Amino acid sequence: MIYTTTILDTDATALPLASISTLTLTLYDVLTGDIINSRTLQNVLNTNQVTVHATSGLLTWTALPADMAIVGTPQVGELEHHIALFKLLYSSTKKHKHEVAIFVKQLTKVPT
Repeated sequence: MIYTTTILDTDATALPLASISTLTLTLYDVLTGDIINSRTLQNVLNTNQVTVHATSGLLTWTALPADMAIVGTPQVGELEHHIALFKLLYSSTKKHKHEVAIFVKQLTKVPT
């Protein structure tokens, strides 16, 4: 999965990379609260499969297969609801959160 969005400030202007102090990603299962793929407040400012364009504010996350792991016990064909929560600090003091809902379908049961 590749997810893209444009990071905007409060005036709906694209944020250049130079204005962003920190960018983190937390990925979790909504039902259980379990963290997925160790992504808890993980630094993703142009690292860990996330890039931010220098001038356009375009954020691109290239999710890994482990980011789409089933962590609960849905039946075959059922969906599991995950959230990718991006948090950023920009212009030294301004904070922003961006949530992405992800629904992962249980395709097969694999014995553990």
